Amino acid sequence: MRIGEKFKPDFDLYNFGLNNTFEAQKRIFGMFKPIISVILFFGWISLPAQNRIDTLSIENYQVEVLKISDKLNEISSLEFHNGYFWGNNDSGGENAIYKIDPESGKIVQTVIVSNAINIDWEEIGFGGNYVFIADTGNNSGDRRDLGFYYFPMSELDADEPRISVEAQKIDFSYPEQKNFNPGNHKTNFDCEAFFYYNGKLHLFTKEWTSLETTHYTLEVKPGSQSAKKIETFKTNYMVTGATVDDNPISNTHGFYLIGYTPWGVAMISGFSLSKKNDDNLFNAKTKFSLPIGFAPQVGQTEGITIKPDNPNILCYSNEEFKHQGFFAKQSIQCIQSLAK
Repeated sequence: MRIGEKFKPDFDLYNFGLNNTFEAQKRIFGMFKPIISVILFFGWISLPAQNRIDTLSIENYQVEVLKISDKLNEISSLEFHNGYFWGNNDSGGENAIYKIDPESGKIVQTVIVSNAINIDWEEIGFGGNYVFIADTGNNSGDRRDLGFYYFPMSELDADEPRISVEAQKIDFSYPEQKNFNPGNHKTNFDCEAFFYYNGKLHLFTKEWTSLETTHYTLEVKPGSQSAKKIETFKTNYMVTGATVDDNPISNTHGFYLIGYTPWGVAMISGFSLSKKNDDNLFNAKTKFSLPIGFAPQVGQTEGITIKPDNPNILCYSNEEFKHQGFFAKQSIQCIQSLAK
C-alpha cells in the first residue's frame, strides 16, 4: 500500500519541540527508550515460558547505512544473492524486481515478470533454485487473489540491464479467514513475510489487531491450494519481513523477523532453528528481540536478509518515511556482529 496509508504513528513528534534533524531523531528514541523497555518487558513477561524472549540494545552494535535509488522509495523486500542486494516496490509499483549494487545503492538490473501484475508485492525469497515473489499484501483483508510468482534462479544469470522472465504461479487462501470486510488495518490475514525452507514456503502474517504472527506453509507447485496453519507467536509488533539461514555452522544460523509496533518502533526478532527440521519453528530454544529505532530515524522497516561475510551480517530495508514534517530516505541498513 502507499506510505501514508500503510503506517501513521499515533504520536505527535512536534509535541517534543524537536526539528527534523538526525540529532533530534536520536533524542526522540532516547526519550522513549525507557518507555519502550517497560512496554516490551511487560509484553514478554506475560507470555508463556516457551514464548519468552530476551531484549537486546541497538547501542551495542554498529549500523552501516546504504543510500539506495530514489526509484526504490517503497522497497518492501530485501534479499542478497551472488554479491548483490535484490528488492522490489510494493503496490502500484512495476512488475519487477531490482538488482542493487551493495556499494553505490544504484539499480544495476531490472527483471520484469512479464506475465505478472504487482497488486501488492511485499516480499521476495531465493531458495530451491527459484526466485519467489509474494503478492500477498492485504491491508484491508478483502483480497481473494493472493499468490506467489516463481521462476528459475538461473534466469538472473543474464548480464543485460533489463530482462524479462515468465513465472509460474501459486494461488492460495487462508482456510481460517471468514471475514473479508474487516476494514483497513483491522485484519489478521495480511502477509508481508516469508522464506523458503525445507522444500516449502513459510509465511508469517502481519496481524494488525492481535500483534501476533501466524506461521503457515505452502507447497511449491503451481495451481490453487490452502495455506496450512502451523503455529502462532506473540511478537508484540506487526511483521513485515523474514529470512532464514539453515547453515548449521554459520554465525547467523536461525531465522529472523522484522516489523514495527503501532507506535512506530522498528523491531527485529531472532530465533534458533531446531535440529529436528520440523515446521514448528517457534519452539526455538534461543530467542531475542531488538528495537532498532523509530520510523523517523530509519524509515518504515520492511525487508530483512543475511549478507554473507566473515562473519555474516544482518541487513534490512526501509521505505521512505514522511510524517508530520519528519523525513527519512529509503535505505538499506546492516548491523555488524548481531548474531553470534
